[in-house]
Amino acid sequence: MGKLKEKFAKWKSEKSSINNIYTLNGKVPLLKSIPYGLQHVLAMFVSNITPVIIVAGACGLGAADTARLIQTAMIIAGIGSLLQMFPLFRVGSGLPIVMGISFTFVSTFCIIASGDYGYETMLGAIIAGGIFEGVLGLFAKYWRKIISPIVAACVVTAIGFSLFSVGANSFGGGNGAVDFGSWENWLLGGVTLITCITVNIFAKGHIKQLSVLFGLIVG
Repeated sequence: MGKLKEKFAKWKSEKSSINNIYTLNGKVPLLKSIPYGLQHVLAMFVSNITPVIIVAGACGLGAADTARLIQTAMIIAGIGSLLQMFPLFRVGSGLPIVMGISFTFVSTFCIIASGDYGYETMLGAIIAGGIFEGVLGLFAKYWRKIISPIVAACVVTAIGFSLFSVGANSFGGGNGAVDFGSWENWLLGGVTLITCITVNIFAKGHIKQLSVLFGLIVG
């Protein structure tokens, strides 16, 4: 009986170990899963909404149409996330990957929609590009060897640089805000940023990874 209890305790310890968290079917301890999950949901919610608002503003859409676009984007993001976790045929990875709106094409969509082509042409480009990208994904194992890590790193870096203006506008209060650039907005943004940086530098253990959540709470 004693050996059985010892084996059970060892198994329980392994199930909750840090290495187990990063396995395919690993179990995250409840006290860690709640704050990590809350941080992820809040961060992903904002990143899903922001590109839609930017593109809708470039298209000149009203509040009702913008709200409809946001709702549609959130529904499709949920369906995509479910397909990632529960694959159908060859669609989905079987991993808990949260799908959402990408900032990669925001600048391109804004140029198409605000130019001579219009909103309808942008939607057509999205459909055609989505089909093309989906087909490429089915044959990823054949072409992914061609794309070196340095190429992927350059793309991610370029996306980050292109988002500087988005961050600056948000820091000032948001596009079109009446009080854009006011000291209240600068104070709020500064306190939030300092909180994130402070937690990331001085916190220990898994608390260090919750800097965004602390920043959102304090802000």
